[in-house]
Amino acid sequence: MALASTTTPPLPLRPLSSATDLTFSTMDADANADVWQWLTVCRDTQSLTPSIWDYVRAYGRTYHRYKAGAYPFPNDAQERERLDMQHLIIKALFDSRNYFAPLKRPTRILDIGCGTGKWCIEMAKEFPKARVEGIDLSPIQPNNTPINCHFFIDDVRRKEWFHPAEPFTYIHTRFSTGIYRDFRRIIQKGFNNLEPGGWMESQEIFTKVYCDDGTMPSDYPLLEWQQRSDEAAMAMGKPLRIANKVKMWYEQCGFLDVKEEVFAIPINAWNSCPRYKMLGKFFRWNICQGLHAWTVEYFCSVLGWTEVEVEVYLARLRMAVADKRVHAYYRVYVVWGRKPRLDEPPSKVPKPPSWPQELPEDDEEDDEVHYL
Repeated sequence: MALASTTTPPLPLRPLSSATDLTFSTMDADANADVWQWLTVCRDTQSLTPSIWDYVRAYGRTYHRYKAGAYPFPNDAQERERLDMQHLIIKALFDSRNYFAPLKRPTRILDIGCGTGKWCIEMAKEFPKARVEGIDLSPIQPNNTPINCHFFIDDVRRKEWFHPAEPFTYIHTRFSTGIYRDFRRIIQKGFNNLEPGGWMESQEIFTKVYCDDGTMPSDYPLLEWQQRSDEAAMAMGKPLRIANKVKMWYEQCGFLDVKEEVFAIPINAWNSCPRYKMLGKFFRWNICQGLHAWTVEYFCSVLGWTEVEVEVYLARLRMAVADKRVHAYYRVYVVWGRKPRLDEPPSKVPKPPSWPQELPEDDEEDDEVHYL
């Protein structure tokens, strides 16, 4: 049953973690004065001021202001359009599924890094009795949403996420590459914030270019670009290649019934199968639309390139992505696992000595991250 949409942004609800001074509810900058007056006296949620929309500007793009620099990719209209299309592509790759965990009657759902909020809105419509919450560093989500869908500006890396305020039934991540210093910490926080028996799921792309039939030459430009991007991401301390490790990390964290499915998605329409040809056609658009966003910060700030050098390089790269003679593809990993119920023994998989623990201060040197 479809839910009625709100015609004005909802008043902020309880924050998702105990750090109420840093958790924001997404509000339109032009919200009416009464709402803003209410926000200024609200004790459990700090009001958003228009400055949250005063994005950081660099390379002809805009980037989030809250915790500026924590996420190295832009949030402007071009990127939002790409993110919306990416959601449709990934959902098509998954045969119209938004999730793989065996959800029955979830009551509280969280999307970590919700982006434009498409996934949250669809989950809110599918589970009208559940409260669906999305968090992100950018206020780029729509105002008109189902009444059970709520967005917050928050940073899951903060230490307060080690201490859940209210448990969730299901927690979701998607395409977290290049964002976190240690994705195991996010998995641990997900585990902590789940109710017993609750599920967590990660849908992550593995940033390695594959080819099974020898049509990809060793000097293929996309291979070179991926290697340079990996180098830059590692220099920033936020690795890209995490997807193939997520299942192991779920098991080490303590999840039970951990499952993994791996999908292949072609970089263009080279595949003869009509379904994969169509997926490749749209994924090529997605890659070409996103190349500047994924490249400019890495190459300029870390590798020392100029913006002009990046533009010339990307023009050649886009032509390579369009070359259907090269049968290249990426892999997308989906991993889900269940937190043990109170009436069953915990996982027997030991945590390695290097497993992340709660830090005495904010996680991952948040205050030390600067953009540019």
